[in-house]
Amino acid sequence: MNKKLNYFTTIKFLSKYMSKYKSNFLMFYFGWFLDMILTVTMPILFGIMVNEIVYYQNVPTFIKISLVFVLMSIFSCVLYFLIYAQHHYLTSRYIFDIKMDVFSHIQRCEPQYLSDASTGDIITTIQSYAGECMSFIMRNVIHTSNHILTVCFVTTYLFIINWQIGLLILIFAPVSVWVNAKFGKKIRSYGDKQRAYYNSYISWIFEILSGLSNIRMLGAELKIKRDFVKKNKSLFEINIKSGLLSITAGNIIAFTSLVMQLIIFIFIGFESMNLNITIGEFIVIFTFYGILTEKIRILSESYLNAQNRIASIQRLYDVMNSPTEDNWEGTNELNITKGEITFQNINFSYEESNIVLDDLTLKIEAGERCAIVGKSGSGKTTLAYMMIGFYKPISGYIEIDGQRLSECSLKSIRNNIGIIQQDVLIFEGTIKENIMLGNRRASDDEIISVCQRAGIWEFISSLSNGLETVVGKSGVGLSGGQKQRIAIARIYLKNPKIIIFDEATSSLDKETEEQIHESWKNVLEGRTSIVIAHRQSSVMLCDRVAVIDEGKICGTGTPADILENNLEFKTIFNVK
Repeated sequence: MNKKLNYFTTIKFLSKYMSKYKSNFLMFYFGWFLDMILTVTMPILFGIMVNEIVYYQNVPTFIKISLVFVLMSIFSCVLYFLIYAQHHYLTSRYIFDIKMDVFSHIQRCEPQYLSDASTGDIITTIQSYAGECMSFIMRNVIHTSNHILTVCFVTTYLFIINWQIGLLILIFAPVSVWVNAKFGKKIRSYGDKQRAYYNSYISWIFEILSGLSNIRMLGAELKIKRDFVKKNKSLFEINIKSGLLSITAGNIIAFTSLVMQLIIFIFIGFESMNLNITIGEFIVIFTFYGILTEKIRILSESYLNAQNRIASIQRLYDVMNSPTEDNWEGTNELNITKGEITFQNINFSYEESNIVLDDLTLKIEAGERCAIVGKSGSGKTTLAYMMIGFYKPISGYIEIDGQRLSECSLKSIRNNIGIIQQDVLIFEGTIKENIMLGNRRASDDEIISVCQRAGIWEFISSLSNGLETVVGKSGVGLSGGQKQRIAIARIYLKNPKIIIFDEATSSLDKETEEQIHESWKNVLEGRTSIVIAHRQSSVMLCDRVAVIDEGKICGTGTPADILENNLEFKTIFNVK
């Protein structure tokens, strides 16, 4: 379990991204530090100017100080430009680095973690929470430290002018801090709930938009619309509660400051009547009090905002500390010479109560086409994912030509074992780019050759741009059979020693499936292959069939033998 972040551990977590831009952050901080110096110095200069004219009629000194005041005002404008130039540079670069780090980590995450994660939550984490990191550094660290310095300087100077005023401020300032801290935890709690529900809502929206066609075909528009209204009502309620809590906290803080302001103004008026304070000092006190109350208000809001930002950064921190495939211990190079596969006493479960594979043992001979069949949820795909290192057995082992997969590197495993799934990944790009995912160094002649062997070259040749035709979202649409052939061409180009077909033709019509089966004959020649199928026609093309029931192998044999003698097989394919 990842640790819970607080203010200081959040700074420590984010500081590793600052080292690359150390000089820029130092310049940014120094710029705001100079701005803070100007903020507290200019009222003092103005007070001196007033006293020089009112009490001493010293015009030359007044003019000199006025000139310094003007120059400081001009410098302040230039300083603001330089500060925000650094701000824009740091914001874009710093946020990009965090997004890149999160994206890279997600790419390496264990598949089981990704299968449990919400897509909407991941999108929000990448797009939104990185910005919260920068806001925290800028506003809750750099600005806050300068605001604290300003409060300390102003309070000290007020003590120098009049110790009674300084004491009043010293008494009242902790009151705001106490009120602030009291509401901070509650606001963070609501912030966590708000974020969790919003991420769930975004994920739901994403799923609905992905399935609009099915929703229309099922006539479920009214139900989805009702769910949309219901979810938004819940979101509104959470937002209203969070907003009301923030407003309440802000009003209590504002009321505390108002009481403090009235008491100090009464005291200043009394001291002025007794001639204990000059006009210049009165102006400085009045200005400094405004600065002080403003900084205390900002610090109060900053603390409350920091709690919400830490809640967002916590989610980002949790994602970046999620388990990855870097924990895979195998380092040996997988060297497949024959392609003999052994599953020995494999046990696996996603949860303790949900056993998927139960002491499963199976041997697949070199060069054999082995079909694995079973009811939905029987563990067929899990077994395939274990072959490519997506999942690890809880106990037992998988061997290929006597080499245990757990002792081999993931890169060598995935270079030697190819998998074709029902949902073929097609990127928005050219056909050539999509096929070259199998081998980035392939020549045009090699690509044409694999397309011919996969039975897709005739279709590609008919396109005006051939291999350079753009497919995907903004390009030419592909049928299910064409996608499968592109997947087969990829596998040809990758040239793995073992191939797994995972429900590869279950969504295709009979004619297209037969065409794909013809393509299989070439691609499977001389290779060990595993065919996970829901269609009997795919099973009958194999040399041997293994039937899984309740996580165990309940029968093996030729397709003809299994068809005649295995009750589970007959039940799956409704054979009488």
